[in-house]
Amino acid sequence: MLNWFPKTAVVASVVVLAALLSPTSAPAAEAKKSNVVVTVGEMCGGCVKKITKRFDSVGEVAKVECSIEKKSVTLIPKPDVRLSPKTMWEIMAEIGKTPKKMVTPEGTFTDKPKR
Repeated sequence: MLNWFPKTAVVASVVVLAALLSPTSAPAAEAKKSNVVVTVGEMCGGCVKKITKRFDSVGEVAKVECSIEKKSVTLIPKPDVRLSPKTMWEIMAEIGKTPKKMVTPEGTFTDKPKR
């Protein structure tokens, strides 16, 4: 019975060590909490270009991800930045893509946010 104990202890130690050293998904989850996801009625390649070009000029936005299939735009802010729901809504509307729905850290909107 003593022969299996050291092997089991070694395996258990390796498992615990691997769990402690593995990267946590907390930073990724925290980043997702600060993203703004906008759903629009229609989306094509031209829309993607127009949206990307416009948001590339917004200093607070680090990255823009558009999905033609989902008809959505994900706005990823720069670190430690909160995007203004009202401003993001207004920019989408000025492009001609008035949001149908916008999910932000401040809540979910189906009408233009007040702030």
